[in-house]
Amino acid sequence: MAKRHFPLQLTLVSLGLLCCGVMPCQAQTGRSSEAAADLTSGGATQPPTAGEETAAEVSEPVRQGAAGEASENAPLPARPGPIDLPSASPERPSASPPSLATDQDSLPRASASLLDLPATVQTTATDLIPLAQSGEAPADPAPGSAPPESPSQTDGDAEPMPQDPELGVIQVRSLLEDNDLGILRIRQQPQLPMQAARPPAKIGFFSARLAIASSDNILLAVNDVGGLTGDTFLRPSIAFGVYPALGPQTALIATADLGLQRYGAQSNLNYDDLRFRVGLRQGLTPRSYGQLIFTYQELYRPGANRARFFKNTALGLTLGRRDPITPKLAFDSYYLVQFNGAQSTNGATTVDFSRLFQSAGGYLGYDITPRVQLGLSYQLNLIDYTAQTRYDTFHQVLGQVVYRLSPNLRLNVYGGFSFGRSSEPRVRFDDTFFGATIDATIPLF
Repeated sequence: MAKRHFPLQLTLVSLGLLCCGVMPCQAQTGRSSEAAADLTSGGATQPPTAGEETAAEVSEPVRQGAAGEASENAPLPARPGPIDLPSASPERPSASPPSLATDQDSLPRASASLLDLPATVQTTATDLIPLAQSGEAPADPAPGSAPPESPSQTDGDAEPMPQDPELGVIQVRSLLEDNDLGILRIRQQPQLPMQAARPPAKIGFFSARLAIASSDNILLAVNDVGGLTGDTFLRPSIAFGVYPALGPQTALIATADLGLQRYGAQSNLNYDDLRFRVGLRQGLTPRSYGQLIFTYQELYRPGANRARFFKNTALGLTLGRRDPITPKLAFDSYYLVQFNGAQSTNGATTVDFSRLFQSAGGYLGYDITPRVQLGLSYQLNLIDYTAQTRYDTFHQVLGQVVYRLSPNLRLNVYGGFSFGRSSEPRVRFDDTFFGATIDATIPLF
């Protein structure tokens, strides 16, 4: 005969079994024990799939710390039920892991109180993946217990949380969160505007010039009949110059130019001019500079027989300065001292024209427009010949209008007069002249 149990006895037995964690519907716990062993050890039995690699990489730095705390400080039950986890979604591999700092009120209190576990269990998503992929169907919940909430019952904007009926909501610590400092936000560096690289400055230039002028005294001396010789001349010339910088305020000057002097009526005076110059220009102050130039010059008679009739070797020092008066008005001044070793050859006769040449002057320029400048200059010249008993002094006044047709093309129209005296009786400096010059400069390198 079957033994009858009183309701009070059945109630006490059921309460005892419930306190030990054994439910009538949880007889099969072999596989759940293996899952709990994997959870406490912090290891994964299977590698994550492609859709879960991101979560594994994010949680890797906190694997030992988070899983270690769960295994050491949280006594797990001997027979926990299988953990029901939502599968990792490959559509959002870059979603941030949920935070570890979760309020205790958001965890199921029944499981925590029955198992005497901490309110927050720390583990990693990597440790839980093998359990979700094992293919085992989760055991049915105990009769009378509330079924776990499905992801569809939660807020649509919230991330589905890994959940266990007895362990509670399992959170994964975010790498951007600190228990004391809160969520750590990385400030993006401001986008600095990229400065366009400046092209290197040009140092090599080619220039061409064409000048036409009329003078009342092209010889600066009286002719055979005691008068002055006037004429109109044309002078085309080309030049090549290199101006490399040797320092912040220092530049090298090297030029070679060839000019053809052609007179209208006095064709017997035509000549070709070949000149080389090399020197240094040094900035002294923001408004002044110094320049040392060595010059070698030769004059030839044109034609098949290119006989040289004049040679000049010179070394000169120039000091220059610019003083702005108004935004459109500036005054340039200079002083030049130069020694010339010059010889003139006429057949078998050679005359020494070596001299010490000093020149001082100023130029007042006014910018009418950015392209048009009006200028007035004055020049004083003192010449002391070393091989002759001769001393010259003459003055020159010049007015000009400069028009820039383009950055590399310039037109200059000028006119003026000169006067002075010389210890040589035949020399005359009285002259009136006017002319025009157009020059173009082409940067090469």
